[in-house]
Amino acid sequence: MLLRVWYPLPLLALAAFVLSGAAPKPERAAARIWLTGAPTRPLEARLSVVQADSHRPYVPPRGPEGTPVPLRELARLEALGDRPGIAASYLVHGDPQQALAHLNHAPATPGRESDRAAAAFLLKRHDEALSLLDSALDAQPRHPQALWNRALVLRELGLTLLAAAAFEEVAALGEPGWSTEAQEHARALRERERERSDLWRSTQTAIIALATDTAAPVPLEAARRLPGTVRAHFYDAVRSAMTAARVRDLLPLAEVLDRAFGGSALTDYTRRVAARDFTRRSPLAGEYARLVRRTHADPAAFIQRLRGSGEEDLLLGALLLSPTVPRELTEVETLASHWNDPWVGVLVQEELSRLEYLAGQPWQAGQRLRSALRKCREQELGLRCLDLQRRMSHAATSANRLAEAEELARASWREARHLGEWGQEGFAIRELGQAARYQFRVAPARAYLDEFLQRSPGDCDARNYVHRNLASLAMMRLRPEEARLALDEAQECNPSVGLVGAWILADLGRMDPRPSDEEVVRRELAQVNPTRDAPGRRVLATLIAARFAVERNHDEGKVLLRRTIAEAEPMLATDADARDARAVAYQTLAVSAGKAGAFAEVPAVVAEQLGVTAPERCVLAAAMEAERTVVVARGPSGEVRGHHDASRREPLGDDLSGVVPRELVALLRRCSQVDVLAAPPLDSRAGLLPPDLAWRYRVGPATARVPTTSLPTQHLVVANVETPMSLRLARLPSWESAREQPGQWVELEGPQATPSRVLEAMTRATDIEVHAHGMVDRSLSDATVIALAPEHDGRYALTAEAIRKVRLEGAPMVLLGACSAARLPPLLHQTSSLPQAFVDSGARAVFAATVDIPNTAGRFFQAVRERIHAGAGPAQALREERQRWLREERSAQWVTRVLLYE
Repeated sequence: MLLRVWYPLPLLALAAFVLSGAAPKPERAAARIWLTGAPTRPLEARLSVVQADSHRPYVPPRGPEGTPVPLRELARLEALGDRPGIAASYLVHGDPQQALAHLNHAPATPGRESDRAAAAFLLKRHDEALSLLDSALDAQPRHPQALWNRALVLRELGLTLLAAAAFEEVAALGEPGWSTEAQEHARALRERERERSDLWRSTQTAIIALATDTAAPVPLEAARRLPGTVRAHFYDAVRSAMTAARVRDLLPLAEVLDRAFGGSALTDYTRRVAARDFTRRSPLAGEYARLVRRTHADPAAFIQRLRGSGEEDLLLGALLLSPTVPRELTEVETLASHWNDPWVGVLVQEELSRLEYLAGQPWQAGQRLRSALRKCREQELGLRCLDLQRRMSHAATSANRLAEAEELARASWREARHLGEWGQEGFAIRELGQAARYQFRVAPARAYLDEFLQRSPGDCDARNYVHRNLASLAMMRLRPEEARLALDEAQECNPSVGLVGAWILADLGRMDPRPSDEEVVRRELAQVNPTRDAPGRRVLATLIAARFAVERNHDEGKVLLRRTIAEAEPMLATDADARDARAVAYQTLAVSAGKAGAFAEVPAVVAEQLGVTAPERCVLAAAMEAERTVVVARGPSGEVRGHHDASRREPLGDDLSGVVPRELVALLRRCSQVDVLAAPPLDSRAGLLPPDLAWRYRVGPATARVPTTSLPTQHLVVANVETPMSLRLARLPSWESAREQPGQWVELEGPQATPSRVLEAMTRATDIEVHAHGMVDRSLSDATVIALAPEHDGRYALTAEAIRKVRLEGAPMVLLGACSAARLPPLLHQTSSLPQAFVDSGARAVFAATVDIPNTAGRFFQAVRERIHAGAGPAQALREERQRWLREERSAQWVTRVLLYE
């Protein structure tokens, strides 16, 4: 969207109000400006302004619009320079946008962050609110308002137990009124969750007991309440029964479940098993019960005996319970073909999908899961569908399809609540935490993981899982001590920390080393094997070994890093783990070369990663890894200078100013143009070089793109787009441009500017201008999307993924007037930006901004385009026009955030 500037009212012009009479008493002024005189409070959130934070019962406002703010009192606060006080008034009067305009200019304090979070909470920007509150509480852990507001945000996110814990922290502060209300909130939240969890836990306990206790009662009433949970464990109860009589005891339960789901599959199965020869089956059923209890000494040997026993249901169940025991797809398919049970059919499809992942066939595996989910919904299998969605979410996270992963996990959570499947809710929340972690959304990721842990008291595996992932989040924020503590806590319960822990130890080996780290890393990597880990995961194991080794023996580490790249190469088209491993291997090669002083190697390494040819002169190469950055410049005579830095203690921001030392910039000033080779994530950020240099990000082949056919000139303009009303986006008109001859100008506007029409027109255009709103919507894409007119099915977003699927035959120059078009939501290892998508599809040059741009942007981009058509190179044209605007326009700093990709 274009910049929407919220100008504070000209309050100083209202000074006459202040001077026109005696000042009111403080309590009367507070009552007017912060509504403290009312018997109830209109704002549920708390404010850091003490006078505005008096406790009264909360009553939501009746209408959507707030009440007018008192201008006389605002003028007094303005005269005092009291930005927080003014913001508090706007908040209680229902105008969070104006409150943010003032808070953004207030001094940075925990109180300011808490109030900004209150505004974000009112605007339903919960992720942002949570991040602000975590920042405030990092600085002041017992900040009353921040604790209260965090509890509200967590409650709105559905993280009930975590919200209750936050309210209990407020209650412990002993504040009059607030503590009592906080305790009431906590009690209500816990009671509501306890009722739901007790029902689920008692049902699960009752049905699991059937497989381990021959005297356990048959839970018929529980099956009527939660048929999904009972059916999930019913099969094990039948398989563990050691007598025909015990199997017959389960017939009433089978009938209840068949009535719940329809059909007679469970009744038929129970009768078939009761008719088996138990003189042969009974010992095997006893062993199966030990497998269910996870006490069987040798599952592989047991499965081998089952293969010749004729007890096919036991064999299928044992295979599903023992994923590390080798098996073939054909064996599982053959066993499944003897069943006429849709529930078992879906289970088998899940298993076949897992085997396809292990065989390096992720696309086939994903298609199988999607088909299974479709059938599962058609047959209304409830819990079975939830589990499928969770597995699909996990697979999407592993494939870096994070928007899809989040959508699937959220749908699973929503449906689990509807069905009363409390246990499945926890698993869905855990998957949401993983999707957020891979997107660098640290605050919500921590919250989801903490909620999962709150729901799993005493569960060793859950504790280990959560704390090793919390360690990963700490490392994202470059907090090695915090990561070490979390990893220690994970190992208190279970010494294994998996590949996540081994990855963290590779970083801690530099930042907070321990002598025992090497042994732990070797142990974890030794557990990686083809029966449990997909090929991409095995490449990640090679990468971890390489990253750990390169700090101790540079040459040995280089060999392993090159091995990682070679192992990943055959899988790049299909395996996201392999792509991630390759990207990080190149980053580590570049940064470790810088640490070793081998600066001349860095440009070639980065260029190889980007798939470009490194120029011999006038080039800047840059790469980063965690706390380390390397930059290398080649001057106009080919001389090489480099800089390696490992001092960063905060994550790299959006502005890269200062990353390149002055002496390297001075060397490059002698160049007419600088090619920048920047490895992810540096390639979607501005400020790497000063705005008075002509420079471009190189993201394509060495030679300029030319049209693949003799296409006529065709200038495509996308403007005045009629976006969906729900987005509340203003129409953006096209720029004033000199139009070409008739037939050379194509304009898509209004309802005609749909994604499909725009993509079709782009394929033959030689120039493209897009005047539309850019926005981040993780449910649509992991990159910024362009908001266009909706298709008949409601789809309105032009995504980077869709652009990559077309070929731009006219090799166009692309001007993205969409705000923040170059901005990239942070991902763990990879980038997927709109400009790069255009270049990948054939554009010869792309201009885009990393920040919101004002209405005057049209004149700027048109002037750049005219310079290029007059013969200037894109980088020179951008530099000259940028410098002119910086001289002539007072508010033109945004032009320094326009990037060029060629």
